[in-house]
Amino acid sequence: MQQPGMMPPPDQPIYGYQQAATTAPGTLDVGQALSYGWEKFRSNPGPWMGVIASGLIIYLAFVLVVQLTDPTTMLPLLLIFLAVLAAVWLLQAAMVRGALYETDGYKPSFGSYFRFVNAGNVLLTALIAFVLTFIGSALCIVPGLIVGVLCMFSLHFVVDQDQGPFEALKSSFTLVVTHVWPVLLLALSVLFVTLVGALLCGLGLLVAGPVAVIAVTYAYRTLTGGTVAPI
Repeated sequence: MQQPGMMPPPDQPIYGYQQAATTAPGTLDVGQALSYGWEKFRSNPGPWMGVIASGLIIYLAFVLVVQLTDPTTMLPLLLIFLAVLAAVWLLQAAMVRGALYETDGYKPSFGSYFRFVNAGNVLLTALIAFVLTFIGSALCIVPGLIVGVLCMFSLHFVVDQDQGPFEALKSSFTLVVTHVWPVLLLALSVLFVTLVGALLCGLGLLVAGPVAVIAVTYAYRTLTGGTVAPI
């Protein structure tokens, strides 16, 4: 039997949803999703905070590079910006992987978060979602927010089911539109939790970030009829 805090056994599937016996999609309770996120984080905070700290280290590393190189032309600035985005997107995928393990009933170790092999699809999916959201925001803030909500499960479909970028975005769009009101309420709740975390000198994000990711992953698993381990 899997012991708490240990990595899943070698034969544990990377794409757990494909291997799990699915049931009919359930009804999303937003309060339960946030409670689930908090309880799962509270029972295994170390690795989650380690992943968030890794993001901070990456950010500081890029700041140091900018200060040392002092880029003044557009090309170096663009390359640095794209490198930052790529690092952020891969970190998001790592958190999704960890949250999927949590909903499977495993307490992931730090290394478990990075057990996804489709980094190319992760980056392409995130890039397309970013471009679509940017275009929507350029037209007006509201279309950008709508696109952002429509894309909120796209990385889950990539990491969990190994879908390609366009298939994952289509799956996310369909899932959101099918359950638009509970998903919208979840998105607003997650945004509120994240803003509160940011207001606490940024330190609250060490908690708010993992809770939000687990809550969204709980919603993804619930709405697709996937596995959701009890608290």
